[in-house]
Amino acid sequence: MVKLYGAGTLYHGPKSIESLKTITGKRAVIVTGHSSTRENGSLQRVCDMLQEKGWVCDVFSGVESDPSIDTVRKGAAFMQEKQPDWIIGLGGTSSIDAAKAMWIFYEHPDFTFEEAAKPFNLPEMRNKAHFIAISTTSGTATEVTSFSVITDNETGIKYPIADYNITPDVAILDTTLVEKMPQKLVANTGMDALTHALEAYVSTVANPFTDALAMRSIEMIVKNLVKSYNGDMEA
Repeated sequence: MVKLYGAGTLYHGPKSIESLKTITGKRAVIVTGHSSTRENGSLQRVCDMLQEKGWVCDVFSGVESDPSIDTVRKGAAFMQEKQPDWIIGLGGTSSIDAAKAMWIFYEHPDFTFEEAAKPFNLPEMRNKAHFIAISTTSGTATEVTSFSVITDNETGIKYPIADYNITPDVAILDTTLVEKMPQKLVANTGMDALTHALEAYVSTVANPFTDALAMRSIEMIVKNLVKSYNGDMEA
């Protein structure tokens, strides 16, 4: 039997960030990295849009490239203080992965990281908040997956948290948010996306549905990545 999971709702294309206007809520915590979302204006756009709707918008920034257990704990404590009904992961894979993990410990503060690292072992989520992922790079597609990778800096071990409960409720892939990516980031995250598409195709649990997505992804990346690197906005 095949069971195919993805984000609850996926918005894609130019100005799809406008879909935020359709979501009902009161308070959001936005989890993001050090500076890129501020510099490219995406953080301000999201906050402005939510505040126009009367939301309170709080920002937890400074997520590192490989988000750590310590950062996750700080973010969860920040959420406990602010009590959001929506959590928004904004940025690349690291920001969204960190936001997913913070969400777990915001919902279940007594849950341990060791328990969370056991595959498909999470308690029910969405008792306090729902989750929106807004990606500003290419890469792992964490915005539509049930995975979060967190690093223990003391041991150097990366822990993959895997559970369908942390699949985002909403994923927004607004192509205008990636127009200002540096060439190096276009290349690196584009190759990351290609790698994941190839891995999906050769996976031992692949099926006709995932094969269709993987093959089409490979085809589109091969056709468009170099053009995108060279500044072709349509690519």
